[in-house]
Amino acid sequence: MSYYEYHVAKRYVQFEGALRELPNYAALIGQKVLFLTACGPVRVQVESKIREGLSHPAATWLNPRLASESVRYSRYASMTDHLNELRSKMKFEFYDIGDSVVSEENIRRVAAYVKNADIDTVVGIGGGKGMDFARALTHFLPLKIILVPTSTATNASISTLSVLYTPDGSHISEYWRMDNAPELVLADTELLVENGPRILSSGIGDITSTYYEALCNLEKTGLTDILPPLSYGGIQLATESMQKLVPGAMQAVREKKINSAYERVVSMILHNCGPMGMICTPGFAHVLDEVFLYFDAAHRTPHGLRVGFATIPMLLYQCADENKIKQYLHFCNQAGIPTTLRELGLEQIDERQWQEAFDATAGKSGTLEKLPIHVTKEEMIGCLLNSGKII
Repeated sequence: MSYYEYHVAKRYVQFEGALRELPNYAALIGQKVLFLTACGPVRVQVESKIREGLSHPAATWLNPRLASESVRYSRYASMTDHLNELRSKMKFEFYDIGDSVVSEENIRRVAAYVKNADIDTVVGIGGGKGMDFARALTHFLPLKIILVPTSTATNASISTLSVLYTPDGSHISEYWRMDNAPELVLADTELLVENGPRILSSGIGDITSTYYEALCNLEKTGLTDILPPLSYGGIQLATESMQKLVPGAMQAVREKKINSAYERVVSMILHNCGPMGMICTPGFAHVLDEVFLYFDAAHRTPHGLRVGFATIPMLLYQCADENKIKQYLHFCNQAGIPTTLRELGLEQIDERQWQEAFDATAGKSGTLEKLPIHVTKEEMIGCLLNSGKII
């Protein structure tokens, strides 16, 4: 017998202009709401859109086109009086965490503020940090959590984990998991399409590496036949779909014009592997990325691009056939994912340095031993060094 668990947000909502309607959704969840921002250069834009929504009646920003196309969206048109009543009771404030590191000390500081303000719902807004902060607060307080990703650079919005760092932000110190799933993840494609190609490339790399890790873990452990049909098969289909959609999605961000391919890719990055979370466990590529971070040069490349590259040595570890590897390399070229250590600024690192980096990172934290597959340090480093021979 097998154990199944889908631990994801209770609701995922994605549409153009969603930020202005965020107050409507928040009012359905809590009465004392903190908008916790960590969204850098788009902070003013994000806060302005939310305040616009807060300062007008619930019906103001409802989209007539969406109402005519979607039965689910149109139901809110008949709820505006109820939403206005809830919003009249809702108190809110904004709290920007700026450049604060996601460390236990900083989380405790924000938690004390939240407790003193008697907040019941925290909206974590940002590319990753704001969401990590919001999730981590539940370690100390019984809060309801809403997540609003302002970037497509990672699949962090579907996670229940917060990644904590040392006070100086140089190393991962530990991981905290929420006891329960967030109430809502809300994505505004009007904002996200402004991110630019490199950010979308990073998100594509992050989610695609997660797909490949799931397939690797299942194939190496021989568990492909005992899971629900939509799990293993669903990951395979998601991988194939991503490869077909990437050209159109990349065109959308270059032109800053939303299209169907873009919307579908965004939903895959921000939500899709959530329902498959029981098999999207940590894998080879993410452990190797922990090793990359030992070197300062790696910090200049976004996480998603690093794990996208790290999928190449993972395919070598799997003994994938030449066609499968070439197909992945072609996909990387279309998606803007690095295919060489040179692109990561790590081409000069020799085997001894890689071993030293491994011992100081994944070896010290024990993440390699937590994988569902058996892979040694020597195998991982060997596949990494051999990846340069297949380009």
